[in-house]
Formats: sequence, C-alpha cells, structure tokens
Amino acid sequence: MSITEQPNIAGLITEITADNLQQVVTEVSKETPVLLDIWAEWCQPCKAQLPILMKLLEEYQGKFRLAKLNAEDPDPRVQRLAQDLMMQLQVRSIPALVLVHGGQVVNVMVGLQKEADLRALLDEVTMSPADRIQQQIEQLVADGQAEQALQLLQQILVEEPNNGELQLLQANLLLQLGQIDNARQVIEALPDDLPGAEQPKAKLAFLDMAQDIAPRAQVTTQLEAHPDDHEARYQMAIHQVLSDEMEGAFENLLEIVRKDRAFREDGARLLMLRLFNQLGADPLVRRFRNRLFSLMH
Repeated sequence: MSITEQPNIAGLITEITADNLQQVVTEVSKETPVLLDIWAEWCQPCKAQLPILMKLLEEYQGKFRLAKLNAEDPDPRVQRLAQDLMMQLQVRSIPALVLVHGGQVVNVMVGLQKEADLRALLDEVTMSPADRIQQQIEQLVADGQAEQALQLLQQILVEEPNNGELQLLQANLLLQLGQIDNARQVIEALPDDLPGAEQPKAKLAFLDMAQDIAPRAQVTTQLEAHPDDHEARYQMAIHQVLSDEMEGAFENLLEIVRKDRAFREDGARLLMLRLFNQLGADPLVRRFRNRLFSLMH
C-alpha cells in the first residue's frame, strides 16, 4: 500500500530531507504529535509497518503526522542525518518509530510494532479530555452500566455546562438509552456550528421515522419469509441504523438500489446519501459510496 494510493492522507506525511527535520518534526510536534519513521527500502519489517501506519493516519484524521526518514536515502546528507539521529537515540536497527510531542521525544520503538500498541501510544498524546471521558463512558456502556455512564457525564457537565463536546456526548448517550424527550431537549440546544452535532440530529430524525415502522422482530420475520420485500428490507435498515449496525444498514439499502431504483421514489439511495452525511469521515462511508457509485454507473 503506497502513500500515493491514499491521497486523503498524503498531506499528513512528510519526507525528511537534509534541511527540514527541525521544522517538520520538532516544530510541528508542538501543535500536533509527530511519528517519525526511520526506514529503508530493503527493510521488510519497514514495509510491513507501512500499511499499519497508513490505517492509523486515516483513522486518526489529522490528530498526528507521519514523518519518514529513509536511512539509505540517495542524498548522503540524509543518510548522515539518519545515522546521527539513531546514534543519539541509541537505536541500532530499523524500523524505528520515534514519537515526538511538544517538541520532545516521548517514546522510541524499534522493530515491527503491533497496531494495538501504536494505537495505545497515540491515544496518550492525541486524546482530548472529552475523548477520555467518552472512552470511560463507552467502557461503562459496554459493561452494561449505561445509566452510570450518564450519571458520570451529567456530573461533569455541572462543572462544565458550556462544554459542547460533553453536551454532544450526553445527546448521543440519551439517544442510546432511549430517553428521546430528554435527548431532544439537549439536541435542540446544541450550537449549529458544533462539530458532530449533525449526527445526533440525524439519529433523532431516524427515531422519528421509526415510529411509523413495524417492530424489528416483525420486520425480521417478514424479511426471512419474503427476501424480495423491499419495504421490509428498508425498515430493517432503519432499525439497524438505530442500533448502530451501519454496515448491515448499508448492505440492505444497497440491495434495494440494485433491484429497484423506483422503490419509494429512489428512497433507498437517498437514505444512503443521508447516512453518508451523518457519518462524515467514517471509513464505511468511502467504501459504500464507492460501491453505490459503481452500481449507478
């Protein structure tokens, strides 16, 4: 997987030259963490590491930058730079990943790294306070303690009542708990320009739509008996959206588009587009947008 195959993250990657190390690593890291990758063309572990780094770059959406230093660059000055840096860091082999944050080296990793280990290190330097709270809340919800998660969040909001990110978390959690009226009040009070506010608003709209559809168990039975029932498949997609089963919802809607564009006046395709807007940068969006485009053309 080459960098050029992923233009959406190419702007987050910089090749180190003999003159730009200070600027693109030390200086940039004062605003955004930088992961410096010391590699070489002959190094197979280096090549194996690259797809992992590309995946993390895409998922973290600009929360860190990648700087690549070729230890055997054609420019002898870059080679010397790599040698001097490795000596300074007491690194004797590659690949070597150097995490720089706030202008300081915070971690040096030698050899092929596991994705989970890299993710843990990146989370330490990229997670905002709201992200950390969200992580705690998600863990409580996963442990079946959704009410406790809501209580924790509401306690924090007493101290930070104007924190938009926390209000957004509260809206999403209320929706998840089925406290629709409370969620509606929180959502209607969210600033229009708050990043991510469109997602709970869209989900609330889906909940309103769900009032007119059959219970999920009934829809499941109907779809099992009649796989070509587009209305049942459409309603199942709405149920899946409400349960955050987005991939299944996309698959069902795409199936309707494939078989009957006229259904609900192209409603399945329009609902997919609405979901694309709701999910934003989610990797599922790019995958299913491409599949929808291929189907349409």
